[in-house]
Amino acid sequence: MKKYLILLAGVLALAGCGSDAPEAVEHSPKLLSIIPKAGYPGTEAVISGYWFSDDAVVTVGGTPATVTATTIDRITVVMPSLDLGAYPVSVTTGGKTVEGLSFRYAEPVEPEKLAVWSYSPNHGIEGDEVTISGQLFSNKKERNSVTINDKAVEIVSANDVKLVVVLPDNEPGQYPFIVTVDGESVTGPMFTYDKKPELTVTSISPSSGTAGDVLTINGLCFSEVASENIVTLNGVRAEVAEAATTRLQVVVPENPKGAYPVVVTVGDKTVTGPSFLYVQKTLTYTVRTLAGTAGRNPTTTESVDGALSTAKWRLPRGLVWLPDGRIASFDEGTNVIRFIDLAQGTVTTTQAGHTLLNAPWRGCVKDGWLYLVSKGNGNILRYNLSTDNVEKLAPTFSGKSPMDIQFDAAGNAYILVRDEKALYKYPAGDFSAQETLLAFDDKPQSMALLPDGNFVVATDGCQLLSVTLDGTATVIAGIKGAKAVDDGEPGAPLTAKFGPNLWGMAVDAEGVIYVTDNGNHVLRRVAPGENGYADALVQTIAGTAGKAGKTDGDGSVALFSAPHGIIVHPDGNKLYLSDSNNYLIREITIQ
Repeated sequence: MKKYLILLAGVLALAGCGSDAPEAVEHSPKLLSIIPKAGYPGTEAVISGYWFSDDAVVTVGGTPATVTATTIDRITVVMPSLDLGAYPVSVTTGGKTVEGLSFRYAEPVEPEKLAVWSYSPNHGIEGDEVTISGQLFSNKKERNSVTINDKAVEIVSANDVKLVVVLPDNEPGQYPFIVTVDGESVTGPMFTYDKKPELTVTSISPSSGTAGDVLTINGLCFSEVASENIVTLNGVRAEVAEAATTRLQVVVPENPKGAYPVVVTVGDKTVTGPSFLYVQKTLTYTVRTLAGTAGRNPTTTESVDGALSTAKWRLPRGLVWLPDGRIASFDEGTNVIRFIDLAQGTVTTTQAGHTLLNAPWRGCVKDGWLYLVSKGNGNILRYNLSTDNVEKLAPTFSGKSPMDIQFDAAGNAYILVRDEKALYKYPAGDFSAQETLLAFDDKPQSMALLPDGNFVVATDGCQLLSVTLDGTATVIAGIKGAKAVDDGEPGAPLTAKFGPNLWGMAVDAEGVIYVTDNGNHVLRRVAPGENGYADALVQTIAGTAGKAGKTDGDGSVALFSAPHGIIVHPDGNKLYLSDSNNYLIREITIQ
């Protein structure tokens, strides 16, 4: 083995020492690709291949291109000016020329530029968010800046095609957004600044109604917190039930009849809106039989006590509300005072004063006494509610038909005497000193005390009169001698017509007068207007004119037969009426 290795080494040594060495191999250039394959004059392209040398020359369609760099496998060139079309690319390097590539000339493509295209929304006010759409924005908020009308705009978020910004304060008008990215600025289309909304009341619904109604107030810049909206009508604050920025729902407060503007205050801003008209309440009157049994027992002059539904009256007249919640009823047919206990549901009768009574008519309560007039014999009596005793007072009007007794706030007594056509006054506690407060042209039928301390008197002249404590009388409703049922024109009580037998009268705390139009079988109502009784509203609220009957139900279908006494529940929501010729006590619920 060693001998062979020595021999090989010798052969190799002889070969290396020869005088003729092998020649270097020369390669032809080869083209692989040109990128891009299309462009326009001035486009920079890279030719890839093999065996390029520094002396490379490139032509495109025979026109020399500018060679800017060369390596063994890359040639960078700038394309010469040529017309549109495809041209062969030729490379000459190391004295050898190769072809096989082509370059297409096309229209130059404009490079993309920073642009603002649109806004959403395209109008707004300070604090609104606006999206700016465009191109070449920066994804980094800090590399973008936005102004409008020379005021910096806060950028909320950013990407390459959208910027979300918050509007700064500006006067109403049109201004462009200016967007700057890395020092390059562009102006967008016009953006409209709206007028800033202010606290405003634009409308109310309904425009009229009554206390307790729900009023909707439409407008701008209300607080969504109900308590932060102060709403008043005529200086009276309304309860705000619901609140939104453009709508309030409030409960109409109590106010006199009339029109009052709606005033809204939010923070330090106060505005006045349309007026709300307070109108007459729309009321319903439901009649039911409270006590008594229809019909009259012709064989006895006794009244029947017991449960409300089984009790009997001979001829119920005046009613008086007692302090303990009972109702005193004067029964002309049996000449007694009876008591209706609503809580117990019973009717009882006292025989006290029975021999002194002849047609007990009307009366009132004063200092624990029940005062009443006995029309048939002219006696004036008082019944002690605690001791069940009856006293006869000094005045006597035998054959003159005393109709009522009432007291003023000072304790002076007043007795209405029909056949003397007079209203007499007696100083407090002294029934011996009589003076004539007023002499009437017609026969007075009934009277009641008004909230202002004066009296209202009904006469057989078919009229209602207001009588002051100095004896001045003024007609407030009715046409003299009309003898009819006609409510007249709304707000014009002097055009109304009444019958001549206005036996019963009562007044509630608001001055509403209720009067029984006996011969016409109806119950009438006179409600003060904006100017008191001068523009009062007269209404027939229960019964049918000229039609006697006994029907319960809504006032429009209910029937009476010669209604007489009338009183108002202290709460004002019920009336009690003696339905004389039906021998019943009726209850009327007001809603």
